[in-house]
Amino acid sequence: MRLAILLISLILSNSVLSDTEGSKYFVFIGEKIGLEPVPPKEGEIPFDSQFLARYKVIEPYRGEYHGNEIEFTVFDHYGRPPFSNYGHVLLYVVKHDGRYYHTKYQFTPVYKTKTGAWAGAYAVSDYTHSYNENTKIKPVKIDFSEPVVIDITGYEKEHIGEWFPEPYYKIEGDSAVAVYGNYIDELFLLKQNGVLKARGDFQ
Repeated sequence: MRLAILLISLILSNSVLSDTEGSKYFVFIGEKIGLEPVPPKEGEIPFDSQFLARYKVIEPYRGEYHGNEIEFTVFDHYGRPPFSNYGHVLLYVVKHDGRYYHTKYQFTPVYKTKTGAWAGAYAVSDYTHSYNENTKIKPVKIDFSEPVVIDITGYEKEHIGEWFPEPYYKIEGDSAVAVYGNYIDELFLLKQNGVLKARGDFQ
């Protein structure tokens, strides 16, 4: 069992599954219903923490899924998956042997704009990925319905400018307020052409 969990975790991290192997990709905007830790079996020393997530499907984006709720397994080497801290997220899952698994570490927090569209704040890790070095996608000013405010107290002061650069963010005390970002189509393309392409996934 321990070996099986390790193999699944590595598969999702490297994303070697393809449609020809019976995989089914689904990308959606989700809202958390529940997230429960899955304890290891007796005698197991797991490579990652495992969780069972249940999310409301707010809006499908890519792939097919029938239902308003979805349950999927999450592996995270660092503990509780950070996407669970956000109200709405763009999530990537893959169906394998009849079960859905989260594509390891991949998500984008999203927020409603004043026009009713979904958008995310400027994502440094996506824009700085080596595969996106020549991307034609550019961040744009976003009129979010509510201010997107990020607590930056956990960041070293010398690195705040790297993670929340101006003019894309406005630093106000211990917070970074998003000024620029991207809408859903471009958020997906940044992932697809960047980290997911490097993994050979969602192409």
